[in-house]
Amino acid sequence: MKKLLYLFILVVFAACNSGTQKTTEVAQPEQIVESTIAIGGLHCDACVASVEKGVNSLSGIESVKVTLADSTAIVTYNASAVSIDEIEKSIEKRGYTIKAVK
Repeated sequence: MKKLLYLFILVVFAACNSGTQKTTEVAQPEQIVESTIAIGGLHCDACVASVEKGVNSLSGIESVKVTLADSTAIVTYNASAVSIDEIEKSIEKRGYTIKAVK
């Protein structure tokens, strides 16, 4: 009977301990990058607002400034959260073309 009691206590301790493993996530450091994107198809202030809204909707964007005069967007973003390809796709999704990225 004592063996059965010890076995029961052992099983209870094993069951209680099985789900208490600690996991730690290592946060990736921010990589703030600034890129200048030449955009084709910008004709008016509504186009500028559309591009800014699309890029700002992405996670990891710090700032975006679209200039109609030279048809460029200066985008500051966290490269560990969003890629330049995702930014380009968000612009193209709104009907504009990417001419160059610096």
